[in-house]
Amino acid sequence: MAATVRKEESQDALLEKARRGDFDAFAALCEPCRRKICIYLCSCGLASPDDAEDVFMDSVLRARRSLDLFHGSSSFSTWLTTIARNIALDRRRSAAAHPVLSLDAPPTDRRDDGGTVPEPRLSRDESFPNPAAPPDPAAALDAEARAFIVRSALREVPVKTREALVLFYMQNRSYQEISEILAIPIGTVMSRLHNGRRQLERSLFAHAEDLR
Repeated sequence: MAATVRKEESQDALLEKARRGDFDAFAALCEPCRRKICIYLCSCGLASPDDAEDVFMDSVLRARRSLDLFHGSSSFSTWLTTIARNIALDRRRSAAAHPVLSLDAPPTDRRDDGGTVPEPRLSRDESFPNPAAPPDPAAALDAEARAFIVRSALREVPVKTREALVLFYMQNRSYQEISEILAIPIGTVMSRLHNGRRQLERSLFAHAEDLR
């Protein structure tokens, strides 16, 4: 019963309690964001499925320490997503600056910015299909095959544009929210979405043709 009541509390009420040291109130703010943030990080290539959880937990810890800096001009979810994105980007920069060579490392492909990313691997989240290999070209384009096509097409879109597409189409974020998360003007958000749609359509068509 207590959990049900807690869910019905407003963001402002939970924030007030969290700022007074109520850990349960803070958890009630963060937990609903977990799945959405992890899917966003994976979809944009900012983190692997395994690393996304670590990034999320780091963002929760950072948000806890910085809670007094959140003034409610955006939603808590938008603020926490921005923190998670910055942490993921910091990790990528650190990994690029200090590469670790491993004989057991999986094969990699080229990233839009010239770096490398791991080959896709299976995700434990059923809502985010991540097949390890392309479906049989002779098979019908079922849900898994279509998911593979979309994921493959997204990988060919530049990362900055990909983020805007994922936030807008997969997460139903507003222009204002995307602007805050990516720290860019709303006009730039609209431009990236316009250009991204064109690029994605071309990639989707090419991948669909490959599977026929």
